Amino acid sequence: MRLKLFLLLVVAVACFAQSANPEPDIADIFYLLDSTKLTPLERQSATFHGSAHGFIVMSMKSSSEFAGDRSPVRLKGGLPLEFVVRTIIPPAVVDPGTIYCLRKLNVKKKTRELVMMSGHVQPFGASTTVKPEEGSLPVEFSTYGSSSLKMLTKQLAPGEYAVGKFGGPAVFCFGID
Repeated sequence: MRLKLFLLLVVAVACFAQSANPEPDIADIFYLLDSTKLTPLERQSATFHGSAHGFIVMSMKSSSEFAGDRSPVRLKGGLPLEFVVRTIIPPAVVDPGTIYCLRKLNVKKKTRELVMMSGHVQPFGASTTVKPEEGSLPVEFSTYGSSSLKMLTKQLAPGEYAVGKFGGPAVFCFGID
């Protein structure tokens, strides 16, 4: 009788371990959480551009650009989305909202861009505005598994988006149709 109970307990623990939420293997790589399945997003590295134009009065901007005008990862609109990222910094130590963000990208002819700095120069002065949070959208974070975070978005309008670290070397893109 004890042996049967022991075997039943072992089987129950094994089933519980198999149904645990999957987590990413590597830190700072975002995945779409679809039920209990992790779906990879389009990984992009930024190309930084600066431009200025005008005569006497000039306008300038600095932006991050990403190849292609559309992400190959297409999601349906109308529903909140959930993303998962493994983190090396415990959420109890630092607010995840100061590290990770969701941003809406501006679509150009052949690229997607995120404006980081804009400014104006006049004969007797200049001004610039740097907004690290430019294009950032509200999200909520919660713990997921033992070493990851879940990012929950609100319903997103059609367009191109990226999730990643503020100022990080890579972002993870997707589009809403």
